Amino acid sequence: RLDPLGRASMLQAMSAERSSMGRLDALFLHAPRFDGDRREVMVMPLGVPALANLLLDDGRTVEILHLGIEPEVDASFSLRRAVREREPRVILVSLHFNPQTRAAIDAARAARAYAPEAKIVMGGLTATVFAHELVALGLADVVVRGDGEEPLRALMRVLLDGEGALAAVPNLTYRDGNEVRVSSGRWSLDVATAGKLRHGDLRALRHREAYVARSLYADFSEGSKGSEGYPFAAYVNAGRGCTADCACCGGAAGTQDLLSGRHGILAYPIEKLARDVADAVDAGARVLRSCFDPPEARRHVLDWFARLRADGLGPRAIWDLWAPAPRAFLEELARTFAAGSLAVYSPDAGSEAVRRRIRGYAYSNEQLLGSIREAEARGLDTHCFFAVGLPSETQADVEETARLVARIRRETRAAISVTPMFVDPGSPLSREPSRWSARLIRRSLRDYYEERGVRGGPGFETEHFSEQQAIDACKRVLEAT
Repeated sequence: RLDPLGRASMLQAMSAERSSMGRLDALFLHAPRFDGDRREVMVMPLGVPALANLLLDDGRTVEILHLGIEPEVDASFSLRRAVREREPRVILVSLHFNPQTRAAIDAARAARAYAPEAKIVMGGLTATVFAHELVALGLADVVVRGDGEEPLRALMRVLLDGEGALAAVPNLTYRDGNEVRVSSGRWSLDVATAGKLRHGDLRALRHREAYVARSLYADFSEGSKGSEGYPFAAYVNAGRGCTADCACCGGAAGTQDLLSGRHGILAYPIEKLARDVADAVDAGARVLRSCFDPPEARRHVLDWFARLRADGLGPRAIWDLWAPAPRAFLEELARTFAAGSLAVYSPDAGSEAVRRRIRGYAYSNEQLLGSIREAEARGLDTHCFFAVGLPSETQADVEETARLVARIRRETRAAISVTPMFVDPGSPLSREPSRWSARLIRRSLRDYYEERGVRGGPGFETEHFSEQQAIDACKRVLEAT
């Protein structure tokens, strides 16, 4: 009997093929956050397929299981059965996005119970911040901190081939008997290694067709245009790093320096970027979602656009702008990608003073409105993100945001989203809350695991807004006309 997507025979064939292969070298797990019937963090971090592909290139047997897609494709899916069938020697659990903390930790615990001889390895931004706790609590044997590409390859040589020692592999926090140790050396992604990465190639992911076809990510406020999400999307960035220190961002420049040893930005080679989009389109993607826009990288991005046009690759784009883009950039964005492409702005605050304090890229409201008009004049759709309860923000500042939202609605076609500003582990606010007279609700690994505080709240409160007051104010601003 076929399952709802008619994949039963395919699953049986894959299982039989895997049994003939013997033990799996590496099993990657991505665990989304489950909230009743809603599944969040369905998008895998970009590094998961890229890391899996590097191990495949090394001749390892590798598979990625997406623990949100699996039960949607096969209602009888069991992680216990999946792990025991594959007998993985190493299980790698992604803990990048902090809302997935409970799901990722629970998946790691379950995987250890089902495969007690396997080594449990965790990585990602949140895992990097809480590396010591994850190892000390026995949730992971090893955490790969920061950039994981070359460290993971070296780690696999130690764990699978018996070559070298953990102490000599950079970027590791690991258990040695009853001790938690940190390896010597630090490694950050370089251009040569970046050129080998394939972020758009999902060949290691089981049910990649279902993953690509599903609407994975719906970040816009409910009821706004695009809030239903976008299926057949690929997630590709033009580089890594940042030059700004936005208050709540775990990818801020100072955080990247602390966690990854990266200073500034690393732009990926154009050939690699073109390959990523070609791989994604071959896999069925019709939408490109990109969130890497340091203004210093825009000239490089324009070269990427030119290459995509030369290759005849122009899916619809959803493009996050970290600051208002000049006319020439918007023209090339509209020229490169299909009709219905979207420019997404994130001014956060209507108060220019608040924006200067919490965002690394400051600009005026007139610059924002001018850029929105330029984008729409070139056929692009537009969307603006605002937040309320921001560090240092007062009620009077919120009224400025409401007035700006009303003006944008009168003068442009932009859709509007208003949400709390969630605090990332490792962000400037998480490291120095007193700088903004804020109090952290979520600080420790346990806080994030338990989602301490108001559900859906930002994870901090200020002298002017509690978590609930911030949520309530978001609703009021969203209704501004």
